[in-house]
Amino acid sequence: MMTVARAFEQCMQRLELKHEEASVATRQQQEVFLRMQRQLRPQEAILSGSYGRNTAIRPLHDIDLFLVFPTDTVPPRHSVKDVLDRVLDALRAEYPGIPHRLQNRSVNITFKDTGIGFDVVPAMEAAHQPGTYWIPDLNEDRWICSNPRRHREACDLANERANKKLKPLIKAIKRWNQLQGKPVSSFHLEVMAYECFTTEQDSYAKGLAELFQFMSERIHRLTPEPARLGPPVDAHLDTSRRQQAGERLGGAAGRAAQALEYERAGYLAEAHALWRRLLGDDYPEG
Repeated sequence: MMTVARAFEQCMQRLELKHEEASVATRQQQEVFLRMQRQLRPQEAILSGSYGRNTAIRPLHDIDLFLVFPTDTVPPRHSVKDVLDRVLDALRAEYPGIPHRLQNRSVNITFKDTGIGFDVVPAMEAAHQPGTYWIPDLNEDRWICSNPRRHREACDLANERANKKLKPLIKAIKRWNQLQGKPVSSFHLEVMAYECFTTEQDSYAKGLAELFQFMSERIHRLTPEPARLGPPVDAHLDTSRRQQAGERLGGAAGRAAQALEYERAGYLAEAHALWRRLLGDDYPEG
């Protein structure tokens, strides 16, 4: 029977974006930017979010795309709603036959032929603060600061501490979250994961069990935005939803711990069954 270690290797490979998917995403991102240049004249585009940090999972749905505009005021003088509406109108003009959706900080456009979606974020570069951007928050009706490069750096550093095993583990826990109906936002899970490991990890199974246990406790405290510029990433999470998410994570931690016990006792079929229950069809049957 396949070992748990081998099964996890296969699972992690299945979660990775395929080369063809990345190529299509790059081509569509370049096209979106060129079309937005025609409409709005942004000075550059930045791939941010999980795709930019290499923590996105298959199938690829949403890619955060910053459209960067210059500004000389802090915060920008422009209305949050007006700027988002301008992006929405520009996307509708360029892609009249494709669905568009106004979101809290972006406008989503999803290509029917590939299923790939982009969350187009209007971003104003902060004067005298290279790499820092003002982005809209429609719910709060204000501009907030973000620095996607610092987010990527925080992710990369945490991944190095864990012997390059953290990003695959983040993808695994995102799959679990997806199968659970997303009780926690993907970004919230990811940022909590940055704090989990202080030493190198030698096993995906043990690392994922530890990650579930850590998050089941960590979720009860606010999680700062990695660049320490914007509001906490879980500022929207009320007490009831936080408690429910903690219970889901705690249940997963218990099943992961049991899977490790089965593996140690030599009950590989039972261990595989529990991991497959947590990770779905991406985890091989063993």
